[in-house]
Amino acid sequence: MKIKIVTPYKIVEFDNAKLIVFKTVEGEMGVLDKRAPIITKLAISDVRIQTESGEEKLKVIDGFLHCDGSSTVVILTEEVGRPEEFDPHKFRKEE
Repeated sequence: MKIKIVTPYKIVEFDNAKLIVFKTVEGEMGVLDKRAPIITKLAISDVRIQTESGEEKLKVIDGFLHCDGSSTVVILTEEVGRPEEFDPHKFRKEE
């Protein structure tokens, strides 16, 4: 499965993913290869991607996920990076 994470500043791609797990505004879910098509709104959360060589963990800041029903998943998001790169207060909503 091919995964592409697109921000205004960069694109992160994985060509050999087996599973992607992410959190939507309604809860956590995962996508395997050739899943039925979906479009969903993402929450601020970690995205776990299982590849042949191990697991990658990234953080996305909101956005949308599209699975085309064959072998491509695209995430459109404001920012993506390793979880340790993010300031936990930067994206916290003021109450």
